[in-house]
Amino acid sequence: MDGVLLIDKPKGWTSTGVVEKVRRKIKVKVGHTGTLDPIATGLLVLLTGRATRFSWIFQKLPKTYEVTGLLGVVTDTYDLEGDVLEEREVKVSCEELEGVLENFRGEIDQVPPPFSAKRIRGKRAYDLARRGIKPDLKPVKVTVHRLDLKDCRIPEFTLIAEVSSGTYVRTLIHDIGRELSCGAVVKDLVRKKVGPFSLEEAVSLDEFLSSDDPDRFIMRVDEGLSFLPSVNLNAFDGRKVLTGGQVLVSGSAERGYVRIYVDGDFVGVGLLAGGVLKPERLMTPKS
Repeated sequence: MDGVLLIDKPKGWTSTGVVEKVRRKIKVKVGHTGTLDPIATGLLVLLTGRATRFSWIFQKLPKTYEVTGLLGVVTDTYDLEGDVLEEREVKVSCEELEGVLENFRGEIDQVPPPFSAKRIRGKRAYDLARRGIKPDLKPVKVTVHRLDLKDCRIPEFTLIAEVSSGTYVRTLIHDIGRELSCGAVVKDLVRKKVGPFSLEEAVSLDEFLSSDDPDRFIMRVDEGLSFLPSVNLNAFDGRKVLTGGQVLVSGSAERGYVRIYVDGDFVGVGLLAGGVLKPERLMTPKS
């Protein structure tokens, strides 16, 4: 089936491991739209079948996490799964922690963690780190849309963080600890939302894998893309688009990616600008 599947990833599983289990269950191509660390739980958005053609759109969606940090510890992975490098005394109040959070709201420069999937000259950073080679990671600009202190019981604290795609929450906690001069690591991490999708909508991996009718958990491609506006074309303009041509969409003020329908049938995603619709990625016919 072609569609979008929301999985509640259990702790200890890699995102790739979940993808492989789902693929074996439904026997079609499956891809994820943003990894979750093994220590993390929560929402994993998977695409199945021809829906994988639209992965780039889902990858750009903002994500919301609930993360529990532990002050006074520094590890090589920035979470409790790694080797402890330092343990420090914690002389920090909740008020001081709250004050530091302001430095991490909005657009910030962030260096990815050494144990990450970032590619450096064709190699993954975590592969280099495991071999004892310090990855040469450059800072990237990310946006922290929301950063709220949900609970504070020093040395632990819990944040709600809504961040742009490409943001590493492990680095966020690590940098907060560095700013407080005591260090910090991720103790627990839950992804609560990806764009318009929430964890409450997801099915547990166990329930999905044990289901006799797993397709019922997979939403249609266009339903999964419902956060994009839509354009419905007649058969004549539809034929142009389906062969790679551009068409005029009269009276449309939309600008950006849109779902394309031809006589009510979803055919793919296009880019609309200045009233001109250009096909970007189309559903390929089933073989």
